[in-house]
Amino acid sequence: MKEDLPRLQRLMGDRETREMAGEVYLVTEKGMQEFYDKFQETSNRIWLIIEDRETQKIIGETGFLRIFFPWKTADYSLILWDRSYRGKGYGREAAELMPDYGFNTINLHRVAIGVVAWNEGGIGFWKNIGFREEGRQIDGFLSGGKFADFVMLSLLEDDYREIKKTN
Repeated sequence: MKEDLPRLQRLMGDRETREMAGEVYLVTEKGMQEFYDKFQETSNRIWLIIEDRETQKIIGETGFLRIFFPWKTADYSLILWDRSYRGKGYGREAAELMPDYGFNTINLHRVAIGVVAWNEGGIGFWKNIGFREEGRQIDGFLSGGKFADFVMLSLLEDDYREIKKTN
């Protein structure tokens, strides 16, 4: 919601998290407003705030971008901006709920995510959820004057359904 923008903007000030997420620029109040407006005007994005149920504190964001319905595919993003919530199941819950929504509600077949190669914990997290590495963009990421590969992972609908059957 629009009133959440200032709280989200404050969280997005964490430089280390921005770099892990591939975010290059510090987000300004105007930038947040433009981000919000852009999402209100398009049908190829779904973006949600992640918050602590007990405190209603915003802790991150997740969503689908570049949804291309003719191919039944979308890129996925999940960022826990508040570091104190990492490793406590919030990211995993969102990482399970969003593909469920994608495959069962909006009829996607493929969900993809990119992770900076030096974020080995992030790559392991996505593989643990069921995503498979499908390739790398060699030196596709630049931060602090250093290049890194961008690891592309995806989860297909059939794999997702098989995982759900066994869990």
